[in-house]
Amino acid sequence: MLALTREIGQKILIGDDVVVTVLSVSPNGRVRLGIDAPRHIRIDRQEVIDRIRQENVESASAAPAMTVDTAEWASYGERQSKAKSVEDGANNS
Repeated sequence: MLALTREIGQKILIGDDVVVTVLSVSPNGRVRLGIDAPRHIRIDRQEVIDRIRQENVESASAAPAMTVDTAEWASYGERQSKAKSVEDGANNS
C-alpha cells in the first residue's frame, strides 16, 4: 500500500485515466475526495460492497418464502386432464 500526504486541492494520479483530488478535510478528520475516471471503471466504497455480498449470502441461504403443498401439486396434472376432457367432450357435441 502506498501512503501519501496531500493537502486540499492536490491530486493523485492512478494510471493515465484516474485522478483523485482532495476536496476538503473536516475538523473531525473526515476527508472528502473527488474521483475523475472513465465510465467503464467501477468505483465503489468497500463497506457498500461488503454489505451487498452479505445480503447475497443471506438471500441465498434463506428458506423459500413460499412452500409447496406436494399433494396439491401432484393432483394438479390430474385436474388439468379432467378439465381438458370435459372441454373436449363439450366441443365434440
